[in-house]
Amino acid sequence: MQFLPEFIVAIIIAAVHLFISFNLKLPDKYKSKFRMYSLVVNLLFVASLGAFYLFVSSSPLSDQGVNIYFNSLVAVYFTLFVPLAIALGLRLHTLIMSADIYSVFLKYVVIIGFVIVLAGIVSVGYPLFIFFFYGFAP
Repeated sequence: MQFLPEFIVAIIIAAVHLFISFNLKLPDKYKSKFRMYSLVVNLLFVASLGAFYLFVSSSPLSDQGVNIYFNSLVAVYFTLFVPLAIALGLRLHTLIMSADIYSVFLKYVVIIGFVIVLAGIVSVGYPLFIFFFYGFAP
């Protein structure tokens, strides 16, 4: 495990995620809650990566350590990107429904198309995220 490159990329991922989260125009009811959630999850992401590095440097890497690392990466992915995808989907839904499109059917086709594309991006992003941080090791 190369700590410094992975840590730098983790900070970049956290910064981009926070940038998107803080610039997303959500209703006032959800805006502060979503921003606080994003901030806490990103801090936990960076802290868990640092804590795992300290765990590995203090003791030899065992199967249990690899299991903990893999499970924390899975949890981080689902706590970071799935809520962001849902928030983006809800934002697009309100944008499309308030648009000046004559056909209601066309509005639903656009929304369903976006949901399919977003689900594809989230499902392809999961193995890429895991492979980047976990690697191709068994």
